[in-house]
Amino acid sequence: MKISILIPVLFAVLSASAIAKNKTIYADIQVTDVDPTSDFIWERANQNTPKYPIELARSGVRGCAVLSFNISDSGKTENVEVINSLPKKHLGKYSRKMLKKWKWVPATTVSETASEKRTLRLDFCMGGESTEQAEKACKQQTKLACG
Repeated sequence: MKISILIPVLFAVLSASAIAKNKTIYADIQVTDVDPTSDFIWERANQNTPKYPIELARSGVRGCAVLSFNISDSGKTENVEVINSLPKKHLGKYSRKMLKKWKWVPATTVSETASEKRTLRLDFCMGGESTEQAEKACKQQTKLACG
């Protein structure tokens, strides 16, 4: 009885690992300030690369989105507006949803906080044989027009 249970479990584990090896997708998201300046009031609390939405990765969706938004005087993301996105249907929606969750902290160079209007570009890229290759491709993509 132990053997009959062990074989299907072992087969399932081996099958899952084989599928995972064949389905590796390398992806990156680049965040770019559209109007860069050194005197921002707020910066992202989490400076790590945002997570690529799994639904977009599974569908092979890549592209860019430009968003305008406000950061309240308490550091909350508000009034997120999609200015442009390619492809329009997917990336605008996911970018807006992602940006609404971001937390903001006062920049180290600021003594007082206030609300701030910002415009960001998010580039969603996939491909290559490593995370580094996906990141390099994404940096190249940021030089192209998003619209």
